[in-house]
Amino acid sequence: MLTLHVDTEHSWRGGQRQVFLLVEGLVRRGAGVTLAAPAKSSLYDRACRAGIAVVPLSARNDVDPFAIIRLARLLRRERFDILHCHTARAHGIALLAQRFVPVSRRPEIVVSRRVIFASGSFLTERKFARVGRVIAVSEAVKQGLVAAGVDSRRIAVVRDGIPLDDAAPNPAERDRVRRLLHLAAADRLVLNVAHLGAEKGQSDLIAAAAQIHAAVPNTRIAIVGGGKLRGELERQAAKVAGGRILFAGFWPPERIAALLAAAAVFVLPSRQEGLGSVLLDAMAAGVPVVAASSGGIPEIVRDGVTGLLFPPGNSPALAEAVIRLLKDPPLATRLASAALDFVRKEGSADRMVEETLDNYRSLLPSLAI
Repeated sequence: MLTLHVDTEHSWRGGQRQVFLLVEGLVRRGAGVTLAAPAKSSLYDRACRAGIAVVPLSARNDVDPFAIIRLARLLRRERFDILHCHTARAHGIALLAQRFVPVSRRPEIVVSRRVIFASGSFLTERKFARVGRVIAVSEAVKQGLVAAGVDSRRIAVVRDGIPLDDAAPNPAERDRVRRLLHLAAADRLVLNVAHLGAEKGQSDLIAAAAQIHAAVPNTRIAIVGGGKLRGELERQAAKVAGGRILFAGFWPPERIAALLAAAAVFVLPSRQEGLGSVLLDAMAAGVPVVAASSGGIPEIVRDGVTGLLFPPGNSPALAEAVIRLLKDPPLATRLASAALDFVRKEGSADRMVEETLDNYRSLLPSLAI
């Protein structure tokens, strides 16, 4: 089985991490894999270092003629069985590139969908009608696709997964992280790791900071990630939280385990979220989680079982959930233990790779890896 994977993002976010874990897992299982990604993007560089076959491909938009021609040439040169598009832009250029490829050499198109459609259109229906399989990262994303007019028979749900071996913290690295964050020995760290965008809800965490600190004075909040909203969020934090919130910037994936090991509570206040795979990292690290009940998050954070949920945008409720975990260690321990069991059973990258392979096989049952 020969597979071509296309990702058009230059940045490294949760989606790019999942692409890397997928292609890495497919290679280990003996599948033929080629990755097309922007030259010198984080995904491109990591794939090169891992020995994965990678070709440069950038696209300025869904109808970029240079990207379409380059992809069409690649499809004519290699007889790929599966063309897996990991971004909406990749989906757009793939459909147009197929027009320049003989029918006999056209692969089955698989599209991953990580966000929830707001509405549908005739164009949306036509765009997805030419796809063999749409892989949604959650039931919530699937229902959004169906509401947008996509045939439910074309949609499969494959949740994100993480490499569980990476979850074990290194005590020395954890202590180093706490020093880097200027944490005192008694400080309780409330951690958020996410892209700094409006949909990720960091403004709600900042708004909750004063209430959290009033109830648990030795609390510190760290917001980790990069994005265009950093300046705006820092200004908000300066007004309402003084020096109690630290903006730590982007941290590479290999250091997230140590960062999580330094935390007392992990918070994901996203107002829109397809799934929230960073929650799996926190759960695997044994950190109790608080998250907004948006999108696919409730599919992995089950309120009162594997974490605590609050209504999206409700800062007082967010603060109450964090305070509850900080003040009730037995509850925090129980939720963290159940969350760890959940991730071990349902949250591994190996499971994600196998379920994706099953979808490839269902499209092309006569092929073997």
